[in-house]
Amino acid sequence: MSMHRRCCVLMQTTGGIAAVIPDGIDTCLALPRLTALEQTEPWVLGAFDLRGELVPVISIEMLCGEGAPRAAATDLVVVAAAGGFPMGIHASRPVCIEALAPHRVAARVRRCIHLNRLCLTAATSAGAAEARLARFECQLSQQALRRLELRAHHYGDFTGLRRPPAPAAAPGRW
Repeated sequence: MSMHRRCCVLMQTTGGIAAVIPDGIDTCLALPRLTALEQTEPWVLGAFDLRGELVPVISIEMLCGEGAPRAAATDLVVVAAAGGFPMGIHASRPVCIEALAPHRVAARVRRCIHLNRLCLTAATSAGAAEARLARFECQLSQQALRRLELRAHHYGDFTGLRRPPAPAAAPGRW
């Protein structure tokens, strides 16, 4: 994973601005379809496959003690490095990525989160991850979910299903 210069991600939360400090930023993409991860902290929304690597996606709102976010088709995931591994940061509100200047960041933020210090695992009851993911996705419309599934089929077989065959051309047509 190629990382860029050291920077921080500023996220707007209900309680103010939170700064997330990763080891580096890789990419920003539309919210992919997530898979639930058992035995994880409540603020781990799920995970997805990015270029053959499992990327857990975290909620900064939940990490800051706010309620669980709801997914929308316009949400983003900022993929960053944390301790040498990729981690996704769910972003439902505008995001700012800027060069790391600790004295400037500290004056603007309510909470500073260092990704490489987070522990994702926790003992949870069976099915808790599926329920959390279902609550997270409950506001996504069926059309948005279908669009995510079609995108997954188009760009790669992330769902484990075969790609649908291309429609055959009608006789006599090009």
